[in-house]
Amino acid sequence: MKKNLLALLTALCLIFAAACLAEEEVQVDVSFEGYSNASGKLYVTWTDEADELDGLGLIGTVGQTIGEMLQNNGVLSVEPVLEGDTFEGWMEVAVTVTIDEFGFEENEYSLIPDQCYTTEELMALTVPEHNVTYIAKWAGIPAEEYFAPHEEETIVLPSITLLSGEGTMLLSGEEEQYEANWSVATVEPGQTFGEVLELDAMEIVAPEGKIFVGWTVYEYNVEAMETSETCVEEDGVLCFELFDDYHMVLREYTVCHELLSTEELSAIVCEASDHAVVATWMTAEEYLTFVKEQSDAIKTSLEQEPLTQTDMNQKSEELRALWDETLNLLLDEAKKLLPEADVEKLTTEQSDWEADMAAAVETAGKEFEGGSMYALIVNAEAAKLTEERVYKLYELLR
Repeated sequence: MKKNLLALLTALCLIFAAACLAEEEVQVDVSFEGYSNASGKLYVTWTDEADELDGLGLIGTVGQTIGEMLQNNGVLSVEPVLEGDTFEGWMEVAVTVTIDEFGFEENEYSLIPDQCYTTEELMALTVPEHNVTYIAKWAGIPAEEYFAPHEEETIVLPSITLLSGEGTMLLSGEEEQYEANWSVATVEPGQTFGEVLELDAMEIVAPEGKIFVGWTVYEYNVEAMETSETCVEEDGVLCFELFDDYHMVLREYTVCHELLSTEELSAIVCEASDHAVVATWMTAEEYLTFVKEQSDAIKTSLEQEPLTQTDMNQKSEELRALWDETLNLLLDEAKKLLPEADVEKLTTEQSDWEADMAAAVETAGKEFEGGSMYALIVNAEAAKLTEERVYKLYELLR
C-alpha cells in the first residue's frame, strides 16, 4: 500500500513539474531589418496604422510561429522596400549573448547567407531558442556584401576628455549655453584639438580667487581608465571629479604638454590615442611662485652651467618669453576684475611702460649690436624689466 502511495505521489509531482514547464514561456529577441546600409526600408502595417522603418524589433515566445508573434505584437504585415531593386527574401542572423571578462554582455552575430526565406516561409517558421535577426536580401547586392546590421564598428576612434578642473565650462549646445565641468569628443584623424573641442566657442569661469594659467594634456591608456564613486588617492594615479559621486581615474598616463595657452592647445593635431585635457587654476600668489621657480632655474643655468653662446641666447629668450606670458596673463586678469575706470588707467600706464621698456632694451643692447652676445643682453634686460612690472601688477590685484 505504501509503495503504491509513493508511486502515486511521484507521478503527481512529475505531472505538476511538466505542467509548470509547459506554462513557462521562453522569450527571445526577434528583429527584422530592411538592410539600412543599402537604404532599404520596412513598410510595416500595424492594426491601427502603417510605418516606414529601418528596423523592427519584437519579443517572441519560443515555439510560436513568426506570423503568430507578429500578430501578437499588433503587426499585420512586414514588406521590405528598396527603390530600384528587387527583394529576394530574408537571410538569417543568429545572435548569441556572451559574458566578457568584466561581466558585461556582448552580442556575437553569425550571418547565414545561404538560407533565404520568402515572407510566406518566414511567417511559418517557429521562433528559435536564441535571439535572431532577419535581413532583407536584394537582387542587386551580392550576399557576401551583407553583414550583421547590429554588429558594432571594429574601428574605435580615440577621444579627448576636456576637464575644467576647479572651474566651470560654458559650452554651446544646440539650443543654448549650459554649464559643465567636463566634456568628451570623438577625434577624427587629422583634426586639431581646437576643432575637436570647439575651444573658440567655449568659455571658462574661474573658481573664486583663482586664475586660469594654462592647459595640461595627458595621454592615457583607455583600458586602464575607470570610474569611481569616490576620489582615488594612490601614487601614480590621477583622479578627476566629474560629479559629486563620479570620478575619472587614470592609472596609466603620460604628460604630453604642460600649461599650454588656449591658442597653443588649439593648434595641436590629434594623435591616434585618448587624451585628457585639464584646465589648471592657481591663485595669483601660487602662479607667481611657480613662475619664479622656473625663472630662477633658467638664471642658475645661465650663471653656472658651461653653455655655448647659442645656448645662452636661447635660454635668455625662454626667460623673456616666460615673463612676457606672465605679464599678459595678469593683465587679462586685471581687465576682468578691475572697474572700467581703473582698466582705462591701467591700459594707459601699460602703453607708457611698453614704450619705456623698449627704449631701455635698445639702450642696453646698443654696444653689442652685431655681436653674438646681443640677443643675450637684450633678452636679459627685457626679462628683468618685465619681471618688475609683473610684481607691480600683482600688488594691484591683491
